[in-house]
Amino acid sequence: MNSLNEIVQYLKDRNDFIIVGHEGPDPDSLGSMLGLYFGLTKLGKHCRLVSADPLPPYLTWPGLDKIEFQGEEFTPGDSCVIVVDCEPQRTGGIAGGVLQAKELVNIDHHQRGRGVGDLVYVEPSEAATSVIVYRILRMLDVPFDQEIASVIYAGIVGDTGGFRHANTNGEVLRIAGELLGYGVDPARIAREIFSKQPLGFLQLLGFALSNMQTAQDGRIVWMAVRYKDFLRYGVDPEMTDHLVSFARMLDSAEIAMVFREVSPGLIRLGLRANEVDVGSLARHFGGGGHKLASGATLSGDFQEIVAEVTSTAQRYLQTGELNERDS
Repeated sequence: MNSLNEIVQYLKDRNDFIIVGHEGPDPDSLGSMLGLYFGLTKLGKHCRLVSADPLPPYLTWPGLDKIEFQGEEFTPGDSCVIVVDCEPQRTGGIAGGVLQAKELVNIDHHQRGRGVGDLVYVEPSEAATSVIVYRILRMLDVPFDQEIASVIYAGIVGDTGGFRHANTNGEVLRIAGELLGYGVDPARIAREIFSKQPLGFLQLLGFALSNMQTAQDGRIVWMAVRYKDFLRYGVDPEMTDHLVSFARMLDSAEIAMVFREVSPGLIRLGLRANEVDVGSLARHFGGGGHKLASGATLSGDFQEIVAEVTSTAQRYLQTGELNERDS
């Protein structure tokens, strides 16, 4: 693992960067990408922003129009690739090109090992990767303005759940307060992240909630949404990872889960908890994330996967143990 000073020195010494985030970009991924882009371009660096997946349509942040959408044809050339908020393998359709980069920098706050990259900085104690980007830009002496402050603030808001999650602390609030001093509009950002949804999503949410299931006296709760359900309500399944937040609202829930079949046979699992380490549960199924917020991607029969994961979660909550998965 490299130090933050080493990351900063590397950014000072290079001039050509491509900044990428994870598949299905969320506020922290986008805030980290845009914050780093604005900061490095202010220093005269040449930067590009590349994503494999489309952005949430309800966001109006500065710089979103600068993000290029590419797929498996993505090639970085001689540019240094900076991956933020994920492992390079989680960058979606551009992952092959990302991993071919001549120089690869990996900046993240998710709990995991060193990861892939020539330089890697992973700090799970940070509330968001956007906080790490804030620190990098301060160390680079980048002059902050409303654009930079807005996207970094939005990234922090997204990953702290509007300062409601356990990763919120005094330092996070101090940084957020400082960023507000640059003219950030907190009400607009909060509404776009948490309260701005099309009619189809609200109808899908009603369907998912009405079919929600529980186990162990409500200690485990889950929603399962098939690909055909997304088609029925005209909703892009990749834009619905926040469904798990609604399952988590059940007052008795210790583990909340959402299963989303984003294409036939491809299931995204979202996990949330208040105290239970669902990060271990996610890693058991090949995923990752934080102790209280994590996820995984699985392939196979939808009903079989739901049954396997829910039974494993019940055993895990009872015993604290995870058995080896069948190959």
